[in-house]
Amino acid sequence: MITSYGVLAFTIISPPSPLHHHSLQNMSGNMATSLRRSSRLKTSPYFNGVTSHTARSSPYFATAGSAGHTASAPDAPLTPNRQAPTKRKKSDVAAAHSPSPKKQKPRGTIERTQSFEPAWWGNVLVERSQSTLISKNSTETEDLALKANFPPVHTLILGTHPSVVSFSTNQFYGHQLNAFWYLVGDSLGFRRNEAISPTTNKPYANFYDHLRYGVDKIISYDQQLEVLVSRGFALWDIVQECERKGSLDTDINMETPNPIREFCEARGSVKRIVIANGTTGGKFFVKHFNDWFADGGVVAAQDEISQRCFKSATNNAKKAAGENVSDRNGQVIEVVCLPSVSPAAAKFTYLEKREVWEKSCFEPGLIDYEAWKKNQIILQDSGSPMKLIDVGSKNDVTPSPPRKSAKRSLSRESTASSQKSSSSVKAPGVKFSSTEIAKLTSNNWVDLQVTPQELRPSATLTNGQCFNWMVVDNDDGVASAAASLKQSAWGTHDATEWIGPLGDRVLSIKETSSTTMYRVLYGPSEGATKDLRKYFRLETPLEPLYNEWSKADARLAKIAAVIPGCRILRQDPVECMFSFICSSNNNIPRITKMLTSFRKDHGKFMMSIPTKSGEDYSIYSFPTLEQLSSMTEDDLRTMGLGYRAKYMIETRDLLTKCGGRDYLLNLRSESDPQNVQDELVQFSGIGRKVADCIALFSLDSDDAIPVDVHVQHIASRDYDPNVLGKARSITPTVYKQVGDLFRSRFPNRAGWAHSLLFVAELPSFRGVLPPDIVQQMDEWRDHEQRKKLEQKKQK
Repeated sequence: MITSYGVLAFTIISPPSPLHHHSLQNMSGNMATSLRRSSRLKTSPYFNGVTSHTARSSPYFATAGSAGHTASAPDAPLTPNRQAPTKRKKSDVAAAHSPSPKKQKPRGTIERTQSFEPAWWGNVLVERSQSTLISKNSTETEDLALKANFPPVHTLILGTHPSVVSFSTNQFYGHQLNAFWYLVGDSLGFRRNEAISPTTNKPYANFYDHLRYGVDKIISYDQQLEVLVSRGFALWDIVQECERKGSLDTDINMETPNPIREFCEARGSVKRIVIANGTTGGKFFVKHFNDWFADGGVVAAQDEISQRCFKSATNNAKKAAGENVSDRNGQVIEVVCLPSVSPAAAKFTYLEKREVWEKSCFEPGLIDYEAWKKNQIILQDSGSPMKLIDVGSKNDVTPSPPRKSAKRSLSRESTASSQKSSSSVKAPGVKFSSTEIAKLTSNNWVDLQVTPQELRPSATLTNGQCFNWMVVDNDDGVASAAASLKQSAWGTHDATEWIGPLGDRVLSIKETSSTTMYRVLYGPSEGATKDLRKYFRLETPLEPLYNEWSKADARLAKIAAVIPGCRILRQDPVECMFSFICSSNNNIPRITKMLTSFRKDHGKFMMSIPTKSGEDYSIYSFPTLEQLSSMTEDDLRTMGLGYRAKYMIETRDLLTKCGGRDYLLNLRSESDPQNVQDELVQFSGIGRKVADCIALFSLDSDDAIPVDVHVQHIASRDYDPNVLGKARSITPTVYKQVGDLFRSRFPNRAGWAHSLLFVAELPSFRGVLPPDIVQQMDEWRDHEQRKKLEQKKQK
């Protein structure tokens, strides 16, 4: 029921669909040279552009003529290798800069170094002659970006200052034990290297067993950089110049920052700045860009680390909000502080870093990239040219031919059965006629002999815990008892018949005023009653639970009186697991459409159903793990799963290794929902909420509480207004506290009780609720909207 809970906009991302690199062979010698990052910032053509509107007396360039620097003409050629850092004695440093005693270094040799120029598509993939576009205003820049067929920069990733190894290799994050390029590779579909020490010939323990791609996906550094920037990411450092002995950020002294604000404001497209070296890097950012916070141009991300790291800057910004601050230039940029990628940062494991980096950096960035790419496809369909870049083999860097469209036809010709229809798989909005469906079978309706108090499919099949049932329009002359209710994305509360695949059968389920009946349309009739009773968990009496919950909660008692028979299903755990991975950052109709395509491409054809439009709708079974063994990430991306494709593949592989369906079925005997959650979160694309959905809806974990913002609102409104505390999002602590509120109030099957309360919040059930309950919901919604507006004003 994760989507039924209004899915939050996070979840771990997947690499974009493969594209092709531009050929380096066609580049001139100057172009090939331009792919190397210059270590001399003030000789770079980039700075000729970015500072065209900045006076040369800018503090960013005030040390251009300082001792130890070599002045160059603006058009001096770029050197492919970094000039060796200038070594100076402490006495020379003191004479040149006169630092305060706190900033003085111990006696010894100190190096003053300069960072690389920024790496973005404009100077990695486009000839230097085009880098002048950054001196133009943001609108012109974005227009040129589209014409060049590269995405506008959406994410700027900032290190603090290059390490000694990075300088020696002339590479961002050049140390072999730095996690950055391993994280990028795992997220974008390549491998950095073999992850084996050249000196000991032993694997790097931190990475070797955790990397997602094999050695066949290893590509060169230049190709890695191209893959990253071609998706709209950019790299740079906070510190332009500094005195430092060694590579530690804590040893940086007498630094000057890079013109990061100018870079972002020249773009106008940057949505987030990611601090790659943890809170240490964050402190440098605050030190040099505190005014940017005060001006409202940047704000701290909502996660706990970012809020803590930028607390002082945020407080100063709040104080400045009432004063005359400068106008914002472009949109507000979110600054995210993430666990450091440095090999010296061992507080977090690589897997922990990967989870956070994917969630907060690569996933939102790739969503922006996919949105841009979709727009490009629309442009190309109207006659505009289009080029896209992709990860090829490590030696294959060739231009991609123009693509007509990335849209996929959902039709597939019948090859396995004469019964298969050649019609396309339609969106979930197709309409079925009960009269026409009745003609498909000679099987009679079978009564499950269950009262409305024990089961109402209208409350059970339409609340987001399953995605395989479609409404059948009742045209047999029997009027609906609640025909005035409106249909919503969650379902239709006034429907009385549904059709869908369940296991090896296609069933029609019908709700009457006194019972629930079913009819087998495809598959064996024998054993169907037993299987359906298990599916609806009819061995658990529901009416006594309703009575018990109603005594514990007067508000639930009013809801229970008008929404009877709302049960928790016992779904196939494999189907449930993959279905809720698809639910990430998604809605009910789109999830249903995704899973329809997923069934069609990998499941078994079962039957075709006539629709009111005159076309046939093909129904397929949900694929088994064995049927999914040949599934590829490209297949899933083609059918529209996007970044979720990676999660599906990784989960399939790990689940197979753990024992497949039997492994999940064994979890049904686990009584502690926390233990079940701990088992499930090891799978890719499954966080706490998705894990609890799988546990509750397929593994008999009846006390699991899937918590999202909507469930938190129920808890805050009805049980504890302070449950969120000072947190602005659902932290692990808040998640557990919200769940415990339900578990303490409803000790007997808390997950079932919480689901009933959630169902009452859905639009399709609004018409049956008592007026005072509706009024309470409306007042709370208005309260939350006012609070959000106040928070925005405070920012």
